Amino acid sequence: MSVAVVAMAASSLGAQTPSGLASECVRTGGPTTLCLGGAVSTQAVLGHVGLATGLGSEVTGTASNLGTRVGGGPRIAFTLRAGTVDAGMIDPADVAGTAEKGFRASALHAGVTLGLFDGFRLMPTVGGFLATDVFGGGSVVLLPVDAGFVGNAKSYGVGVRVGIFREGFSIPGLSVSWARRFSGAIEVGEPGVSPSAFEVEPSTTSIRATIGKDIHAVELLAGMGWEEYIGASTLEVNDGFGGRGSALGDMSGSRRLYFGSAAMTFSILLTLSLEGGWAEGFESIPGYSGEYDPAGGAAFGSASIRLTL
Repeated sequence: MSVAVVAMAASSLGAQTPSGLASECVRTGGPTTLCLGGAVSTQAVLGHVGLATGLGSEVTGTASNLGTRVGGGPRIAFTLRAGTVDAGMIDPADVAGTAEKGFRASALHAGVTLGLFDGFRLMPTVGGFLATDVFGGGSVVLLPVDAGFVGNAKSYGVGVRVGIFREGFSIPGLSVSWARRFSGAIEVGEPGVSPSAFEVEPSTTSIRATIGKDIHAVELLAGMGWEEYIGASTLEVNDGFGGRGSALGDMSGSRRLYFGSAAMTFSILLTLSLEGGWAEGFESIPGYSGEYDPAGGAAFGSASIRLTL
């Protein structure tokens, strides 16, 4: 594939795409296959790490807002969560720039949620309309050295959850949330040594809608969401003759995801939850023919414990 073809793909898809980054890489002397594979991997890692920093439900185990305490003080919940994303990219050590490297992006989360407002009662059995929680926390995403990663990723984030209905005897709980999360720079490969190497610094915007109902002491929850990932990125590839091609620019991508969980509450305060989900893939890249499929999607799962006071 010629530089002109790659440039045409970049102009049609926009500068913040793998095609745009690959076009700049080819223009500076990088082999087309390595440039395309490296750019696809940059977006893949951006999405995998962005997903791992948040996973599915923003407040685990319930679709209803926390509400306030008797007397009007905020209800507080502390959450610990461990999760993983089934991930993949082009192997940065592959000189052809086509072989797939699968890995797991595992994450440890700690967060706190404050229930600030109980919401309005729409009718005697329907309450919680516009109930409001705010939440924040941090995570560490563990990335394997044998896949080419240099260190792990740390992130922090904040968000708000707004209720539509609070769960009752006859209706499920329903809420929507918005969050922003930021991660430190993630390095893959060694510039000048690995056939391809790149760095990306993800920031993620997440929107979620969740619905849940207690059935025989088990809280069942289902949800769907949308995420947008943006990150400053650099890419460098070897041309096989002692030279290098490189590119610098913002990478972006967005996708939908779906998730569900089952939770049980013990002694009113302690909730244990198991969650699983699926995130859609990104758009296919013109001219790319590597083994890793960027449109293939990714499975994820987590276990959490929440203490509500």
